[in-house]
Amino acid sequence: MRKYILLLVTLLFAVQPLTICAQKKKKEDVIVMAQFKGGQEALIDYLLQNTRYPREAMEMEQTGEVIVEFMVERNGMITNARVIKSVAPSLDVEALRVVMNMPKWEPGTKNGLRMRSQLTIPINFKVIREHGKFVDAENMDDGIKKKSKRKRKLKRKGMI
Repeated sequence: MRKYILLLVTLLFAVQPLTICAQKKKKEDVIVMAQFKGGQEALIDYLLQNTRYPREAMEMEQTGEVIVEFMVERNGMITNARVIKSVAPSLDVEALRVVMNMPKWEPGTKNGLRMRSQLTIPINFKVIREHGKFVDAENMDDGIKKKSKRKRKLKRKGMI
């Protein structure tokens, strides 16, 4: 009879630490996604300032949304960019160029530790005609930015 009691007590002590470990794992992780320095508006500004409509795509009136997927590494660098929705080869190349040349991002975190993040962004290309001529979108007031305002901003940053 004593052998069974001793065995039962030993099993109870062996199970208890497993229960404590399981309780620790149930704690929810705090995840913060990677973001462009300056936020969403700064990302839009960057894309507007740096995306150039390829001449051949403009002449062929190729339009659409190129979707690019990429990784933001722990140090904020962009890697592994690839087109997951294509429109035309020249537009895809331009979208990849713009994404790969982005400045460092604020990396994502999980419980306060930096982590790699996979993100996807759409880049829209649209041919605009006025009076039978192609219009470069950077010269238009599209409600987001005017060319003169952009030039002043670039001068302040020392980029011109």
